Amino acid sequence: MSAALLSTLVVTAPAHAETTIINLFGLPGGVGHRAMSINDSGLAVGSSIVRGVTRAVKFDGSRVTEVFGPDGVDVRLTAVNNHGAAVGNSTLPGVSDNAIRFDPDGTYSVLSIPFGHNYTRAVGIDDNGITYGVAEGNDRTTPVRWRQNGVLAALKLPAGATGGSVVSASPNGYAAGFVFGPGLDWVPVRWNPDYSVTVLPLPADGVRSRASAVNRNGDVVGVVETARGDGYGVRWNADGSMNKYGPLDEPTGINDHGTVVGYGNVDNEWRPFRWTREGEKLDLGLFTRVGSIEKLAINNDGVIVGSVWGTAYKWIVS
Repeated sequence: MSAALLSTLVVTAPAHAETTIINLFGLPGGVGHRAMSINDSGLAVGSSIVRGVTRAVKFDGSRVTEVFGPDGVDVRLTAVNNHGAAVGNSTLPGVSDNAIRFDPDGTYSVLSIPFGHNYTRAVGIDDNGITYGVAEGNDRTTPVRWRQNGVLAALKLPAGATGGSVVSASPNGYAAGFVFGPGLDWVPVRWNPDYSVTVLPLPADGVRSRASAVNRNGDVVGVVETARGDGYGVRWNADGSMNKYGPLDEPTGINDHGTVVGYGNVDNEWRPFRWTREGEKLDLGLFTRVGSIEKLAINNDGVIVGSVWGTAYKWIVS
């Protein structure tokens, strides 16, 4: 009873919003838990560290269950689609990551590594079962995708780019990230369902930028760095317009309604935030002071998950 009471906090936020914060905990005996992605059914995925081993987990309502991968390796999940298929990374002690995909029935496939690279990371999976990620090694960083049958292909790079990184994918096949090359320093891009690539424009004061999330409409959020060394959040809309967020704001997730989540710094403290499509900013609140915040994600019902100081949380705003 006491654990259940301590796991939920209700705070009153501006604009008459009420936020319920739920500690997702993790596997029994775990000391660190992460929630990285949530689908429209409310199923979230992440990881839980138990006796020094990182284990892949699914958070389904109030239940947390382990997703079993290869024996003797650390496994963490990074994304889940609307059919319950999930992707992530498996790591042998002292060995780099390999991308891994789990089907809804729990079976898994370790995904292939392209020639000339040493390891891979998976960051997204769309509703067609296509996995998106990065292959690295030998001074090469290549954005890639794996079809449901495991066939791998590199994502297209714009002119002048020699490498790039995917960080997010939408349910219908958009992907977002950044590219680089000689004279190109972190150029934000969106990969489209027709396999084309769109370079996203930098604001006038921006010197480099990276995209962090994309929705099924092609709207992208990310961060911009300026020549002064500071930065701010930005949303590139599919119609070509752009919205700026405040200084030190870092959006990390966006749903199909244009609601954005991420974090920002207030009085030298990192805080989790939600922004409406119109830009209204809501502090989501926390149980305790924050040392660090990892990626926050949001589904189309507005349910938010994320990780704060090694603890997985869910936020419900009403």
